Amino acid sequence: MKHYIDITLLPSDDIGIHFLWSKVMMQVHLALVEIQDATKQVPVATSFPEYREYMNNKPGFLGQKLRLMALDRADLVRLDINKWLRRLSDYVHVKEIAPVPETDSYESFSRENTKGSLEKHIRRRMKRHEETYEQALSNYEGYEQDDVKSRVPFIKLKSLTSGNEFCLNIDRKRVADNTDELPTHHRFNTYGLNRTAILPKF
Repeated sequence: MKHYIDITLLPSDDIGIHFLWSKVMMQVHLALVEIQDATKQVPVATSFPEYREYMNNKPGFLGQKLRLMALDRADLVRLDINKWLRRLSDYVHVKEIAPVPETDSYESFSRENTKGSLEKHIRRRMKRHEETYEQALSNYEGYEQDDVKSRVPFIKLKSLTSGNEFCLNIDRKRVADNTDELPTHHRFNTYGLNRTAILPKF
């Protein structure tokens, strides 16, 4: 990644940081959808410079900054993120495209899916296999629910297809400082996330 744009979220008394994240990320998602290729991949990554992990019983938090990164400056120009965030101009500050500085630190961001509640899995199995509650339950012995919401920060979004709300859980992985093995390019989903992509941390 060689170029980036920083977007700072500016919550106020009438619009909180979590609500603002929902609005900003939805607009970023729509912008990325516009530039996706035939495989629904995009050349722009999202990262979260102020990402805070779950620690000492404090929930994870994304902070107030979103960073968009691309290998080619032209991809950030084509994205035209200012157009997509125009309605939120009182609540965001968008910097100009800038070159990524030299760094020895790297990280990756990905969507972390939850396993879901045990009850949900049981009901689904009862329906699919026409089993009783007890029969379905016996298939989930030792099941441990993944309480991912308490481990990683998330953004509440609404599906454009179903209209249902869902949580976009965002996990961060630190990457060993080994510049010899860094890939030069990656494609990302329409939230700018990719589990295997290595991004500069600065």
